[in-house]
Amino acid sequence: MEEIKSSEFVSANIAVLGGGPMGIYLSTYLSPKAKEIFLWYDDRKRAAKIEKERVASILEDSITLPENVHIRSELDFLRTGSWILVIAVPSRLMEGVLDELIKVLDKNSSHFIFTFTKGLLSSSTRRKTNCITYSEYLRKLSVTGEFKDIEYTAVNGPNILGELKRGHHSFYCLSSFGSKSVEIFETLFDGSRNHTKTYEDLVGLEVFGVMKNPIAIACGIASGIPECGSNFEGELISLGYSEIISLLETLGIPTRLVSEYGLADLIVSCTSRYSRNKAYGHRFVHKLISGEDQPNLIERIELFFNPAEFIQKEVSQSESHVEGAFSLASIIALAEEKNVEIPLYNTLFQILTRRVSPTELIRFVSKSTSDEVRHISKTATKRSGLGTASGKKFQEALSKNVLRHINGQPGMTDRIVKQSPLLVKSLEKRYKEAEEADDITDLLQIPKEIQLWNEVEKKFQEKGNKDLTRILDFYVSEIADDYKPFLRDTLIHLIAPARYILSGFKPGAGLPKIGGCVKEVKALASRYDILYTPTHRSHLDSIEVAFGLKWLGLPVPRYAADKKVMATPGLASVLKTLGAYMVDRKRNRNILYLECLTQYSTMMLEAGIPTLVYPEGTRSRTGGILPIKTGILSTSVEAYKHTGSEVIVVPIALSYENVPEDEEFCGTDNKVSFKDFFYKRTEVYMDLCEPIPVSRYIHEEDPTGLIGFEITQGWKKYRRILPNQLVARLLTGPEVAVNELRNLIKETILTTKGNYLTRDSDEILNRGLKTLKQRKIVSLEKENVKVLDRNLIQYYANMCIDEPF
Repeated sequence: MEEIKSSEFVSANIAVLGGGPMGIYLSTYLSPKAKEIFLWYDDRKRAAKIEKERVASILEDSITLPENVHIRSELDFLRTGSWILVIAVPSRLMEGVLDELIKVLDKNSSHFIFTFTKGLLSSSTRRKTNCITYSEYLRKLSVTGEFKDIEYTAVNGPNILGELKRGHHSFYCLSSFGSKSVEIFETLFDGSRNHTKTYEDLVGLEVFGVMKNPIAIACGIASGIPECGSNFEGELISLGYSEIISLLETLGIPTRLVSEYGLADLIVSCTSRYSRNKAYGHRFVHKLISGEDQPNLIERIELFFNPAEFIQKEVSQSESHVEGAFSLASIIALAEEKNVEIPLYNTLFQILTRRVSPTELIRFVSKSTSDEVRHISKTATKRSGLGTASGKKFQEALSKNVLRHINGQPGMTDRIVKQSPLLVKSLEKRYKEAEEADDITDLLQIPKEIQLWNEVEKKFQEKGNKDLTRILDFYVSEIADDYKPFLRDTLIHLIAPARYILSGFKPGAGLPKIGGCVKEVKALASRYDILYTPTHRSHLDSIEVAFGLKWLGLPVPRYAADKKVMATPGLASVLKTLGAYMVDRKRNRNILYLECLTQYSTMMLEAGIPTLVYPEGTRSRTGGILPIKTGILSTSVEAYKHTGSEVIVVPIALSYENVPEDEEFCGTDNKVSFKDFFYKRTEVYMDLCEPIPVSRYIHEEDPTGLIGFEITQGWKKYRRILPNQLVARLLTGPEVAVNELRNLIKETILTTKGNYLTRDSDEILNRGLKTLKQRKIVSLEKENVKVLDRNLIQYYANMCIDEPF
């Protein structure tokens, strides 16, 4: 957050009403402005908890409240003196808050109210008072209460919280009754990235601020329908804007300046990835598609008799401050009172109350009456019966697919053929290395590969022939698995207990400990094709994922196995029957080979076969998350385009207490033996991240780049931060006192967000030190922790930060 200079101090009393994310942000931002800031919560228990812990959350970040921010759950503290009140309560509480303020504020003092809350008065209050907005209501209350000096200012954007907290440029459109409010606001929010504009049309600014939010929900719903892209959302915004103008004109509100104080706010709310209203709409569709959203009998009754209350109840249970859902019924009621048609808002209401499909938006926008748009057809199909595809027929189909793809791209065949002499030289060099290392697999296969590439070169030189069939068949045969489901299932059931026994009955040795979005992934896996994308830390990763998924009852994928792992033809044959396909990372410049790999993964998804890929490309030698290689992710996009069937990308965050290959990664000469994978492995945690529908990004210019970004964000959010990793991160010097380390742990878990295994600082310290001492990475001498292996400390420290130190 942008720092406020101490010279800009305000002597008046300041209180922020509302303990949600915006209220917490505002109280923290304004804390340097006054000697004391009061933050009011409507929940007494929550207020007591926050006051005791002094820690609160803004979106996904935990922050420590400044010392001069005092928590209150009653409004009695406002009874004396003048007050600057900044209101950020949910709209459902706003009328009650205004009623209470009139009761407690000193009528003989000056008060300045600034509200970020967007809403309309309830129908009953509108009928009683003949008022529509909060400003009109407060003005009437203040006259009745004989207040001498009270000013009210409505604050519109664009000033989305997600950008405010990051210190981005933000804009405040203000309108008020009173002469001093604007000057006070500019003093409070005078940062170099805050920009203020003032307008005289207070009621118009309030009504527009309310009506923009449901349109953002509609855009969120559209973003979850594959047929709808940015073009469709743009049309939705245009139609929504027209309906807002119609209602404003009927209310007698001038619309000349609407484009200045409202249009930017509307566009940002409907398009920003930080928009809570748009995110709610997208999640709504996602739940419908996944089958999670099934109202029970009581909810169906409530939907029938009181649909508006059902929407509000549903939102309050799942999201905070999704104002578009809370205000929707009030907007429709107001339009009905004024005899104004607002069909977009009515359609949205019908969708949120489950009376019509979300695709009714398409019918409304396109004015279509076709049955074609009644269902979200493109995301509701999963091909069945092909999950075990393998064998010669599949390999033949793969070869034909690769050839068709190569021939369909101008110049690709020429590039492949011209590459053959360079590939032969590279293979001859690699064969000599295999002789020195006694690499059986390479010694058997490389001569055959050299022979085939020489044939390609010879045919091209003698006859101009560009026949790649034989070398292509060689690569396809090497790559393809020979999946036998019965054998794999049997081995999974046998190996897990065997690992537990061979490890000496260590807790967690048989299976990984599983968390994250399990329920959501299960719901989606029964309907759609799945691409698993785990972090890559060890050769054990594929085994851990297979065991974990089988235990959950989720489809176990085909997966890539490095050629090193398939060390002999016999072992390669066994692994292929378990669903592994071979990947040779040394061929990373072989155009034909890379095309085979890409098409293989694409065909798996097209056939409805769950697949696993490692977007990082290789095991992380640093312990941290590596930049994603988006090439392999293109398979999910291509599969979606070819079949029209949804592909769900499921990121998986794997966290190892001890990685068997850690010493190898840290530069020692220790080679990992087969036994190390049993004895060095202790506890492993597997967290399923939020699923990513490919359809969400299919219309973007760079869908694979955006999917890659979402995968990385999921890994960072869900990866389990283990005690030994956190302790390693905090051991920055050669020696640290135990008490100092304990305090550093407490400070870190309070100020740094993360999916901590535990937040108990003593447990983290004791368990973390125990693990590191057992591995002789640290020692404990006279209440001091001494680092014995700086490289391993660095390796595990990198597991809980975004970038390596």
